Amino acid sequence: MFKPVICGIALACLISGAAHAEAITIDANDVTFSGVELYSDVQYSTSPLGLMRNELYLDLMRPTSAEPAPVVIFVTGSGWRAVERERLLPQLVPLAEAGFAVASIDYRGIGEAKFPEPQMDVKAAVRYLRANAGLYNLDPENIAVFGPSAGGHLSLIAGLTGEDEEFIDKRWPGVSSQVTAIATFYPAVYFGESGSPGYDLGSLHLGFSPHDPANAEATRHASPESHIGPDSPPVLLIHGTEDSIVPIASSQRFYDALIAENVDATFITVEGVGHDFEQMTSVPEVNEALIGFFERTLKADE
Repeated sequence: MFKPVICGIALACLISGAAHAEAITIDANDVTFSGVELYSDVQYSTSPLGLMRNELYLDLMRPTSAEPAPVVIFVTGSGWRAVERERLLPQLVPLAEAGFAVASIDYRGIGEAKFPEPQMDVKAAVRYLRANAGLYNLDPENIAVFGPSAGGHLSLIAGLTGEDEEFIDKRWPGVSSQVTAIATFYPAVYFGESGSPGYDLGSLHLGFSPHDPANAEATRHASPESHIGPDSPPVLLIHGTEDSIVPIASSQRFYDALIAENVDATFITVEGVGHDFEQMTSVPEVNEALIGFFERTLKADE
């Protein structure tokens, strides 16, 4: 009496176990072949830098192309504190896929160095990559800096100060520190306008309180706005309307200052996004704008 049931089960198992078979041909004749390769733990600085560490490193992603790649140096944020440079590499892959070499760099943070030493680290990375462009098949004439929040501040200072000797140390002497473009997400541009006197991260980065009127001139000098000039490179500012850390009004104010000096400047407001890099890079239009900016400024000769 159980035989029909057993036979039914066996037949069902036989049918469900049938192998899927399908032959497919893909035409790749018109495809441009590309890929991304990663060079990890590249030491770009060996000079004595202080008590914490004497070496600084970068991770370099570059497109697998025979042509020299323009470079985007990425400077992490996190309130001028040293953080893992590789943490945001996944969000930077689209830049490498678009044909840019992307170098995510170390810099000395709070507790290791004070303004302008971390900015000097960024400029040393510019000089290292320019001096070693042949080794990594990079375009030494087209290097940009890009950073969010405090990394935006570091990028702006490093990019706007050019060959100003105050911001250049002895690492990689004789090599230019100039950059071709600067991009930022919600940059921390102005000091002393928020936070608690003596305790905020800006004060710890500067080594003095920007809230003290006696430090007004030094505070002004630490702001990227004081380094804007008619020869400043193009600047991209992207800021979310829901940012509760750095007010979007500060980017508007900085954009106005750039325009007043006839600097090539773009200001993009992103509705519904806060002070969050992963959130910002999840918006397709933001990635498109970022890549478009670098294509316009770093690939203008192509």
